[in-house]
Amino acid sequence: MKRIAHTLCHILLLCFIANGQDKSNQEKKVTKEYEEYDLKNYKSEPSDRLILEVSHTGWLNVPKGITMNWKSMGFNVALMFDKSIGRSNFSVGYGIGFFNHNFHSNADFVYRYDSLQKHNITDLIPKTNNYTVNRFSQRIVEVPLEIRFRTKTISKFKIMLGGKIGYVFSDFRKVFDDKGHFKFYDTKNVNYLRYGVVARIGVEQFCLTASYYFSEVFTKRGPNGIIPYSVGIAIIPF
Repeated sequence: MKRIAHTLCHILLLCFIANGQDKSNQEKKVTKEYEEYDLKNYKSEPSDRLILEVSHTGWLNVPKGITMNWKSMGFNVALMFDKSIGRSNFSVGYGIGFFNHNFHSNADFVYRYDSLQKHNITDLIPKTNNYTVNRFSQRIVEVPLEIRFRTKTISKFKIMLGGKIGYVFSDFRKVFDDKGHFKFYDTKNVNYLRYGVVARIGVEQFCLTASYYFSEVFTKRGPNGIIPYSVGIAIIPF
């Protein structure tokens, strides 16, 4: 009887140990699967689909004597699609945007006729009379394409790099000076094609943003080498 009881106890002990090891292995497997799902296999949901930007807007390489005013501010709104690249931290963003680019300065737009080439040439010279407002505005419809990186953390750090191409569908000059209040449309020799690069970096709904265009503001019949840019803050509600 003692031998039988000893044998039964030994068997029960082995069963208990085996069951404990099996349970421990299952817990490790579940934990491992959870970690892999959380860190590797999680597919990000679409985000960064509405982008609102308030920026300082300006021109580079302006003619001598032309100075820009700090009031040069622009606004951009973009509606984007966001497509994840597999289960990685990367996605592709594309959509359509509207950009209002403003340039406040002391520039006066002067036209002169080239009798040899038989066309008008646009020059920028400093204004000589007193003024309170002297703004050149361009409204641009754009198609952006971006590569996006987002961390899979509670507070998402994000970087977005890409390009955009657009068309200037409206432009005008607004002038308040000692001669009166004026608004001039359809500036001569404007380059209506826009293309450049865009970058954003930030956390959650707030980013620093910058745009640089490779296309010039004017055609060859206007001032050469003037490049538009913008630097500002992006608010991304969702």
